[in-house]
Amino acid sequence: MAIPLRYDIAEARLIYNGRYEPRVMSKEKISTFNLRHKEVLGFYGLELAKGAVFIIEDRVNGRSNLGVFRSKQLRQGVILAAALPAAAVVLEGFAALSNVPKEQQSKSLINQLKRHNDRVAAQIMGEVLQITAETFEVGEEVIIESAITEGVRVKPGLEAGGNPTIPVGALYGKEEHCSRYGRGLSKEVTRLSMGSDVIDGTGKSVKGLHSSLTALFITESDFKRHLPDIYVERWMAGSMFPEFNPRDTDLLEETQIIADACGVKDLSQMSAYFLDRPRHHPAMDELNSMGVATPFDKDGDLFPAVVMGLDGLRLPDGRGFHSMIGEIGGSAEWTVGALPLVWRGGQSLGMLTSQSSLTRKDLTPQELWDERFHYTEEELILLQDARFEQKPFFTVYDLMDEPFAGGISAFCSISDNYFFPPLEGAKIDRKKNLISTNTLMVNSLGNIEHWQLVFKAVDGIKDAAKKMQSPKARLRGRDKSEIEKQIKAMTDDPVMRFRLKQFFVNEYYPAIIHTDGKMVVLDKTVEALIARGALSEHDRDIVKAIVQYFPEWFASPA
Repeated sequence: MAIPLRYDIAEARLIYNGRYEPRVMSKEKISTFNLRHKEVLGFYGLELAKGAVFIIEDRVNGRSNLGVFRSKQLRQGVILAAALPAAAVVLEGFAALSNVPKEQQSKSLINQLKRHNDRVAAQIMGEVLQITAETFEVGEEVIIESAITEGVRVKPGLEAGGNPTIPVGALYGKEEHCSRYGRGLSKEVTRLSMGSDVIDGTGKSVKGLHSSLTALFITESDFKRHLPDIYVERWMAGSMFPEFNPRDTDLLEETQIIADACGVKDLSQMSAYFLDRPRHHPAMDELNSMGVATPFDKDGDLFPAVVMGLDGLRLPDGRGFHSMIGEIGGSAEWTVGALPLVWRGGQSLGMLTSQSSLTRKDLTPQELWDERFHYTEEELILLQDARFEQKPFFTVYDLMDEPFAGGISAFCSISDNYFFPPLEGAKIDRKKNLISTNTLMVNSLGNIEHWQLVFKAVDGIKDAAKKMQSPKARLRGRDKSEIEKQIKAMTDDPVMRFRLKQFFVNEYYPAIIHTDGKMVVLDKTVEALIARGALSEHDRDIVKAIVQYFPEWFASPA
């Protein structure tokens, strides 16, 4: 039976027959891994029981060295910062919607469950990075600043925005370095930049669907431009193609440029991936008329960029998984997917679009597509603030000082991955107290590896799950006086103090200003977030109690 040019990845997943060379970790390497990461693993009552690294690509691109990432502790720490959040989500939030009767399922409930999973993933990711950064000896110290993230924007008709996440400006490092960041930090301390989407496909994680994962990169490069949390039209491929201005080209020209770079001589052998959204239907129709296949997914366009053009990766009809041409998604997803793609030898262009136009419900798909660049005054100001008014499209070179500075990215499956089948979802063996994770690693050298790690919960799965719960779990369903009692009790518990601060930054970042290692809480912004449904009355009580019982974290309001 002939395969149509447009189909759902869920019904026709990709096939991988490329290099996949296993290197099983010996007992000695496992012991060394546990010793190297004893603070992180011990924090959750875990130890590595077994592991294997599958080599997918070990050729070096010749454009980078690992720099500070020569440190195995730092490199592996990034892998743990992807793997452990995925494990935490599977322990208590994966497929949570299936536990609710259908008649009780609603958009509001789904959003609540999504926020829960984002919260857990952000909590563990931040804790792993902070604990790792605190353990480095003098001369090896780093400080990590979050530069790219997802979750800020309001999503009309879908979400109120402000989702729990690792926010822009969050710092991970020793306290003395964080307090002096930006004003006299020692040159011996390496400054690193981070991009993340704590869960790509959060809705999938709630519904138990495929290809949900954690995602982050850390690099030695500074970011020279701010990329607003707004929709981006993207042109991506697994091979390098010359820059072009999308305002001066049409879809056929763009497709031919990318096909030539991919070595595809006949467009009937070309593929271009899309999210299944009405705004994309006109572009998909036009590409299909050229013979280009347009596989799509219901949610998630970050990871497809990471594996695009990978040798041995094929669609069911035998085509390579080549590109995105005109697909529109989030800016954080663009960046977190684009950097490892470029490290691998690919290319990515982006252009900021009009989110206000693209989220209108009164427009046809063709009108959505035609008006994707009809900016509001507020959106135009964002473009000008990001300095994209003279060059409307951008690449990673427009955002970063040195894209090929030392760096590493990691993507850990929460659910089975349909784009790269070896990445199975995290699994929990409650009888044997084992947690299995699968993480894809791409570094600035262009190396690609699959890290398969199996952790043992030393004191049982229940203990590990409890240690991974967000501090908000202790406060859920309590009245104001009980919230105050719980938070006051945390003041004498060093572990809970540490966890509560991570939670506070990840949860309430839209209402926080950081200054000299302290925070200022904007009470009016908290009220505005409550009014639009991003926070609740319950959050107001939590914020006030934390400010009251942890005054040393906060500066006086301006």
